Amino acid sequence: MRLIIKFPTAKTKLFPVSLLTALLLGFMSLAQELKAQSFKNQVMESRNMAFFGIGPSMFYGDNGGDYPSMKFPVRPNITAGYTRGMLPFMSVRMTTGWQRLVSWDGFSDAVKNNWTEKGQAASFSGSALYLDIMPQFSLFTVENLGNRPKFNMYGGFGVGTLFVNRSQQVFNPEGPDQSSRVSTLAIYIPMRAGVSYVIGELYNISLESTLLKTFADDLDGNRGYNNRNDHMFQLNVVLQRYF
Repeated sequence: MRLIIKFPTAKTKLFPVSLLTALLLGFMSLAQELKAQSFKNQVMESRNMAFFGIGPSMFYGDNGGDYPSMKFPVRPNITAGYTRGMLPFMSVRMTTGWQRLVSWDGFSDAVKNNWTEKGQAASFSGSALYLDIMPQFSLFTVENLGNRPKFNMYGGFGVGTLFVNRSQQVFNPEGPDQSSRVSTLAIYIPMRAGVSYVIGELYNISLESTLLKTFADDLDGNRGYNNRNDHMFQLNVVLQRYF
């Protein structure tokens, strides 16, 4: 009777090592997938959005232009802010921005003389800083970012305050205009409407129009010429990012 002893071959030795390596790689891959899925779920449920926009704007005032003839200066506007989703169709939005303001230089000397007699400015240049908050409503609901509609429309109105710092001039037909530096604070109602388009998992781009309807008639240093308050209009291209 012979006793046969078998020594493990190289192939036999490598098998447990290969199995252990495969199990470790499998666990690591599963952990990475679970971590990525968890992150993706958090992203999909995010309702926070930051945005930045830029575009042309105009000022409606007593010396801002000949509006029936569509003659008025167009200047840049920059806006930024934050939106917090509250319901699938409603968010709370905070917006701040800067708008360049200037008067129209096409008024006749007769009109300017009339303003001078009343102590009103014939021209001005400056800028406005504004801040407002408003509820924003969407046409189509957004349950999560993964299945949000490609196109959507939104809008709303709220309340805000703006600060205008300007240099204004009273017309003087006999010499240099009388110039002064003036600042004005005013309350306004923001009215916004826009159309958004999805360009990525976390990004939208939108075209947005805004009316800042103020309760002041002296943002341009001129009061009562058109019997209406002064207002600001904006048309911005806005980049939106969820986080």
